[in-house]
Amino acid sequence: MPERSQWSWTSLNTGFWAAMLAAVWAVWFVVAYGLWMSRLPAWAGIDAYVSAFDELSYLAWVIPCFLLAITFPVLMAAVYLYLSADRRAPALVALVFASLSGAVLGATCFLLGTVVRVALLAGVTNGLELLVIGSPYSMLNVLESAGFLFMGLAMVFAGLAWRVPGRWRRATRWLLVLNGVAGILAVAAGVLGAPAGWMIFLAVWATTFPVAAVLLALRFNLDLRVAPVSRVMKA
Repeated sequence: MPERSQWSWTSLNTGFWAAMLAAVWAVWFVVAYGLWMSRLPAWAGIDAYVSAFDELSYLAWVIPCFLLAITFPVLMAAVYLYLSADRRAPALVALVFASLSGAVLGATCFLLGTVVRVALLAGVTNGLELLVIGSPYSMLNVLESAGFLFMGLAMVFAGLAWRVPGRWRRATRWLLVLNGVAGILAVAAGVLGAPAGWMIFLAVWATTFPVAAVLLALRFNLDLRVAPVSRVMKA
């Protein structure tokens, strides 16, 4: 049995809630983003984009995307602290990529929800085609893709690090790797202009991420029952 001296009620509880919230944010984002994309007309210029803009459906996916961006690094930090010393090298790499993802994706979503949203509502269109998601010339679309690329790399390394005893260990490990690979391939398909591949890999990502996060939450929750601090608190 690997050493788990770093276990504590605080770290396990943090990991549990980070995993559960990440699953909730991911499902919320996927559903809201899919609905928004289905109503988004083909690009016909920034003026047509502004006239078709709906603030509520727009914020409905920007908000959970931002929340996922700031929750995901916390989850990877909990995974890093949870693993024994011999598994921490790939987990640390996962944490580095998760931090990059949180920084890039969080800043992008914050900009989309503030400056870009206000400009769209005010009808200020000068140069806005470089910022809105849906424009083929958008810089923020590229940054969003970079954020999800880093997230995919983080999930792959987290899966490689996840070798622990107990129930669901193999399913958790391979779901983490599968989700990371799907995220990377979805970004690659988008960059290469392959919409069919992008949709397929995005569907795999959307399916596997919440399941993997819930399995991590279940693992943290099981170990909460034997965490040292929890015994003290219950005494």
